[in-house]
Amino acid sequence: MKIWLFCFVLLWTFPIWASEEELRFPSKPIDDLQTFIKTYSSERCADCHEDVYKQWKESYHSRSMVSSIKGITNFFLVGVPKEWEKELTKKEILKCLDCHLPQIKYATERLAIEIAELMITARKAKGAEKEKAIATLSKLNLSCYGCHNIKVASSAPGITGEIDPNVIYTANEDVEAEHETDYHPALKRSVFCMQCHGVYHAPDGESIYCNTLSRSYADNYLGQGGRKSCQECHMYQKNRGHRMPGGHDLEIVKEGIELQAEIQGFRYGVGKWVPAVNVEAFLTNKAGHRVPDG
Repeated sequence: MKIWLFCFVLLWTFPIWASEEELRFPSKPIDDLQTFIKTYSSERCADCHEDVYKQWKESYHSRSMVSSIKGITNFFLVGVPKEWEKELTKKEILKCLDCHLPQIKYATERLAIEIAELMITARKAKGAEKEKAIATLSKLNLSCYGCHNIKVASSAPGITGEIDPNVIYTANEDVEAEHETDYHPALKRSVFCMQCHGVYHAPDGESIYCNTLSRSYADNYLGQGGRKSCQECHMYQKNRGHRMPGGHDLEIVKEGIELQAEIQGFRYGVGKWVPAVNVEAFLTNKAGHRVPDG
């Protein structure tokens, strides 16, 4: 009886990782980097959503920080201090990391700057210091919570209204989970993806033009009668799921670009014939946006 009671107390004191209690999130900004990493890690979802987690691990979203070190640090080192003549504050950092690391919204000012400086170290340092910075940054990414809560709130704020930070929103209307879950239609619509894969509008009114513009999708593809959403091609088609492949994936590139070629061999020269070939290639864009793009 005593052993049974002891086990019961342990379970009551330390609830399982996937329980609703464990999935609740802090009500005030986090100041410690390791606490921040653990709190918003996608590993918290892996036990119950193993297949989805494996797909996400193969995606560029899972390395949204380490794959963009050069571009983001250029903004931190040149854009903000030299071109805009501003200090590197959380407000300026958010102009990159609001998409690359949405959960930074819940970091303190000091921690946001620490993360930015970590990226700068990964860019400028060498040897063990560089490797250590990259290893830490690999744990910071566009996580499950980033898409299924934070970015839901910013996809259409006038329509969406307030988002509960302790609810995991899903594109499935019928779902049962051990944590608090709710259906949100924005997750199935292109506007959800376009808030990052397009012109980013910062809270202070600044517009950031990244190299993942979706304007060609909105102005050209939809304008000419296109009906597919981003999710239909990059997730639902061929069960691509949360890998969400894009320009880095050869299979989806082949689907988006049709190649036709006319090849003709001939010889030229005086006294000695030199073999040669003439190639005419025709590329047709079959994607819903310009290529290359994202």
